[in-house]
Amino acid sequence: METSHQDINEKQRKRCGISGYTTSTAPINGILKSEISDFIVREITLSGEILSTHEKEMANTHFNPRRDKATIFTVIKKKMDTILASKTLAEYLHVPPNHIKWAGIKDHTAITAQRFTVRGNRMNDLKNFKHNNITITNIRPAKEEIELGKLWGNNFTINLRNIHEEYQEIEGTLAEWTEQINSYGFPNYFGMQRFGQHRPNSHKVGRYAFLGQFKEACEEFLYKIYPKEYEENKQFREKLRETSNLSEVLKNWPRGFHYEKLIANKLAQNQDDFQSAFFALPTPLVNLVMSSFQSYIFNQAISKRISQGHPLSQPISGDLVSILMEPKGHPSLITYKYEGGKGWNDATILKAFKHERATIIAPILGHKTKLTDYPAFEPIYKNILEEENFEMTQFNHPYSRIFSFDGTFRPIFNKPSSLKISQAYIINKYPELDPHGIKLEFSLPKGTYATVLLRELRKYKK
Repeated sequence: METSHQDINEKQRKRCGISGYTTSTAPINGILKSEISDFIVREITLSGEILSTHEKEMANTHFNPRRDKATIFTVIKKKMDTILASKTLAEYLHVPPNHIKWAGIKDHTAITAQRFTVRGNRMNDLKNFKHNNITITNIRPAKEEIELGKLWGNNFTINLRNIHEEYQEIEGTLAEWTEQINSYGFPNYFGMQRFGQHRPNSHKVGRYAFLGQFKEACEEFLYKIYPKEYEENKQFREKLRETSNLSEVLKNWPRGFHYEKLIANKLAQNQDDFQSAFFALPTPLVNLVMSSFQSYIFNQAISKRISQGHPLSQPISGDLVSILMEPKGHPSLITYKYEGGKGWNDATILKAFKHERATIIAPILGHKTKLTDYPAFEPIYKNILEEENFEMTQFNHPYSRIFSFDGTFRPIFNKPSSLKISQAYIINKYPELDPHGIKLEFSLPKGTYATVLLRELRKYKK
């Protein structure tokens, strides 16, 4: 029996720790990203502004060197990840990569709008920038550079197509699913983008890096073949593995293997220096790859909690609870331990959950994490670490001056804001409606994955 793409996807999700659901509605399946315009992401700033994916008229403002330190602008991009877009801009502006900064990383296979800054006055240079996949708009002077994480979240408009039933036949399912999501939320998994859509192995590469096994890290990055890869990519990886002359292969290197080429260039100079080859990758990418191992462990912890039959949106004894800064918003540093209804502040905690002002948090492990602070999750994490043959102290690696993995925390569930579902329009045929398409509109706090929410709606075979 031939394996479907959905089956492959679900197997790959499980390998990244994703295996539980909070909703019980029937699956609607459907195809995501039939067209690039079916997945639109707009960054939401700290002030609540939702950026536009439409080009705006340039503001008539002047850079004041006494006041302004950077140029801020909106990047509208498609078919390009944030790191590569940043590299493209740095090369165009002839500035070091660390002069370009952004608040959050956006999807590759989508139309996205996000804020960037570049150090100094580059307003005129940016006005003349031209690229097939990047549009620059809303260029202004800024007093400070953007910092990673300085955003509220993202607003999404997403179309699902090729649903088996017609829209009118699933309206009841959609209404029931919306009610369940608004009541129970969805698991706050790190989505497949965190691990690689076609090659979900960044957590494996990251684990090798933490262990100092750079030969294995480079080989996994370069040679490992995954089912969803294009056939020509699989063939190239096979050829790459078998070659004894990397310099010769580099002469005809495929365009899509940008990051692999950085590693190969170093290995062509010294075939045994795998550590230098690994760190030839852009610093943000190295950080992303290594931290994805932490994300994988977090995903495993949520899945194990679900498999044990414990809820995600209501606390159990030993849970660490964070008070949210606003309803359905970000967790704060104000935390309480829930004691199963016997604690002096347990009633207050349950009241906060009722008003959507509290969430349960679990650790993203680092070398400073104290598992004893999370009694309900402590046995789960100990079991995962034993299965992974990994010690907490291994997060404290020799490169901590560049990459710091102290550990933090993350909500185990989330709820979307302003969730709306309607019938989608046929691509390029507005106002004709697609009988087998639905449109979802919603906002999520930063770090939350829309594809994980969609997984709850589409569902897959186990």
